Amino acid sequence: MRDLILICFIVGFVVASFRRPYFMALGYIWVDFLQPQKLTYWFLNGAPVALIMAIGAVAFYIFLDEKQRIRLSLVQVLVVLLVLLATVNTFGWAIVTDHAREKWDWVWKGLLFSVFLPWVLTTRRRVEAAAFIMILSTAAITISGGVKTLLGGGGYGNVSFLVQSNTGLYEGSTLSTVALCFIPLTLWLYRRNTIMKRNLLTFLATAGIIFSMTLVTVGAEARTGLIAGSALLLLLWLTSKRKIIFAAAIAAAAAIAIPLLPASFTDRMSTIKTYDEDMSASTRIGVWLWTIDFVKEHPFGGGFGVYRINQFDVDMQRREGVADNMDTRTVTIKKEARAFHNSFFEVLGELGYLGAIIYVAIVGLALHATWKLKNISTGDPERDIWFRDLGTMMAISLIVYTVGSMFVSIAFQPPYYDLLAITIAATHIARRERLGNKVDEKLGPRRRPAGMGTAVPAKA
Repeated sequence: MRDLILICFIVGFVVASFRRPYFMALGYIWVDFLQPQKLTYWFLNGAPVALIMAIGAVAFYIFLDEKQRIRLSLVQVLVVLLVLLATVNTFGWAIVTDHAREKWDWVWKGLLFSVFLPWVLTTRRRVEAAAFIMILSTAAITISGGVKTLLGGGGYGNVSFLVQSNTGLYEGSTLSTVALCFIPLTLWLYRRNTIMKRNLLTFLATAGIIFSMTLVTVGAEARTGLIAGSALLLLLWLTSKRKIIFAAAIAAAAAIAIPLLPASFTDRMSTIKTYDEDMSASTRIGVWLWTIDFVKEHPFGGGFGVYRINQFDVDMQRREGVADNMDTRTVTIKKEARAFHNSFFEVLGELGYLGAIIYVAIVGLALHATWKLKNISTGDPERDIWFRDLGTMMAISLIVYTVGSMFVSIAFQPPYYDLLAITIAATHIARRERLGNKVDEKLGPRRRPAGMGTAVPAKA
């Protein structure tokens, strides 16, 4: 039954694409996020669904889409360079060859599609549709995990989602970060979308999605989620017009929620203060130090999955005795093949200094793009609110993702680059509308050229 439902969704995207070609790109986003090939038992199981949808999206865009606008921003160029570097690295000098090619197989598709996506998202309605698909696809996973958390199925490494997998969005720390960074986009979509009217139903749906995204963070018991969540609350408070009310609401919610949190969650979060006594935290520091030493000898990196060759010692503090008479001693433990648990060190170790420079530039320019978007002026106040609010919420989303990425290896996960694609697309749309309004002012309504009208509702 599940197989038939998922197949119907895919067929639906394909059929709709003959009328609205950009639906094929939306279908790719849905497949890339939800990974239906992992959810089925027969027909789609193991099939290259994402690649097929990507090829279809490009084909429908070239042959059927009448709103073709190809424009490359500096960020898109850098993403292409990152993919090229990863490709040369993977097939040139990758140390762990099999794992490098396995990771490269999904990295290049996700990143290159994010470069292509702004060319498809040429209207505000299309941007909203893409945001809807991203949020609903993520919500399908978080609702599943959230329900199981409420039923007592949470715990670090134990919370189960739609499929038993520990990769991509189905990994706890990754999902926690992605879910939290989609909360601002969800709020923006509820307030500004032109597809659905704001009413009680949409309010309840939005509240439910945000609650599931928060709940799955608790269920995963990932400290990454606590740090990213704290950053999210701080940024939302800073951008709020009613800071006192917002702070009071958060304080009240915390007072109610904290006593209800499972002991395993609070115990795990408390280890943030004593990293030298926590194996996981100390191991991460050991991996980061190993990576710095590794790139000194391999300046171009060791390829995807190079962390599998790491070996290092971790010094742990052990306390023994009773409360009034505690002795502390240092214990050295050997570790090997430990993940980077940091996106910057992930890129540094895998793609070397050049890769790290490109990655940092992408992150910096992404934030700059949101700043330009939230300060843009098209000459139409109503449209300006749409763009500026998107710029503000997208800045929060990208910052939250970046904060979370300091503690989990998600440098190449597609959701970040898809958010960036939405930002780039919205910026291009705003510039085009600003130019159209300037022409309107110069020519007047009688001399206005076709296709350059004044403010109208967003169209697909």
